[in-house]
Amino acid sequence: MSEPPHAKTQFGALIGHSAVMRRVFETIRNTSRVDVPVLITGETGTGKELVAREIHQRSRRRKGPFIAVNTGSLPRELVAGELFGHMKGAFTGADQRRSGRFLEADKGTLFLDEIGSMEESVQVTLLRVLETRRFRPLGSRREIPTDIRIISATNLDLRRAIREGTFRQDLLQRLEVLHIALPPLRKRRGDIPLLVEYYLELFRQQFETVATSVSSETLRCLQEYRWPGNIRELKNALLQAAVSSEEAILLPIHLPVRIADSSNMRPSIPGKRKSGVGNTREIAREQRTHSPSPGESMLSLLQGNNLVLPLGLTLDEVERAYTLRTLASCGNNKTLAAKKLGITRKTLYERLKRWGLKD
Repeated sequence: MSEPPHAKTQFGALIGHSAVMRRVFETIRNTSRVDVPVLITGETGTGKELVAREIHQRSRRRKGPFIAVNTGSLPRELVAGELFGHMKGAFTGADQRRSGRFLEADKGTLFLDEIGSMEESVQVTLLRVLETRRFRPLGSRREIPTDIRIISATNLDLRRAIREGTFRQDLLQRLEVLHIALPPLRKRRGDIPLLVEYYLELFRQQFETVATSVSSETLRCLQEYRWPGNIRELKNALLQAAVSSEEAILLPIHLPVRIADSSNMRPSIPGKRKSGVGNTREIAREQRTHSPSPGESMLSLLQGNNLVLPLGLTLDEVERAYTLRTLASCGNNKTLAAKKLGITRKTLYERLKRWGLKD
């Protein structure tokens, strides 16, 4: 049965309405019903822990603990003790007994992030625990039964790691009873407007920021950027923009430079294509050609539907040029220009007065 057009776009803490995310949501529903190990794969910042928590919350173990361990952030010699616990005196520095995460997660879910970074000796021990459902703390002779569900995650290609001899194939077979692959943000660009709306509202509640939306140009910047850090990077970029702006609508100048510069919002030249290394160089040459002399007015750069800006301008100069270009495109209608800029008419007058351009 096809999903209705008004289907929900939020699935627990996960946001999206793209086809690929709807498939992820359905997989989570199905995975939550069966109490077997799950492997979640995806690039850094795609939300693997959020998926693990959602599986736990929808499973029969939801009343039990959810314990997350980032095995990649721990020194290798401490991973075994962190997972299985240790007795006092088990090794140098073990001045007291530690229960370990397996014991803490009893009757619940243990989430092992960055599983691909685990050294071989710990892999062997983990494999034995999965097979026997029992573990032994370091320095102890007594085995302890365990009743947990293991969800693991990685941003590595574990099959390649197996070929390279850094990961055990039998352990992967135990961990990957079910598999959820999360798409990178660049593969679900249609979800970006939803994510923007969600995070701006979140920031308004948490930090009392005033931004409620983004301009169409800003949205184009966000959708054209490749997002190597995925949703985590998007969240951080929006937070930076929202904190640095006192306006209700975020403009491209509020975004981190790497994001604004990566899109077609770069200063462009009429009649030139905007993609390709060769064209980028042409644009740079054209910018140098159009660089104003000290006495040349910035208004001479505001021609047609394009805004050509030379390198080396201050943010105030960029803001001034963008504001004047918007004002010109509105036929000097300050009310309309203020609306497009996401500011009040009073704020626009104050800026023009500051630049000595009230009229």
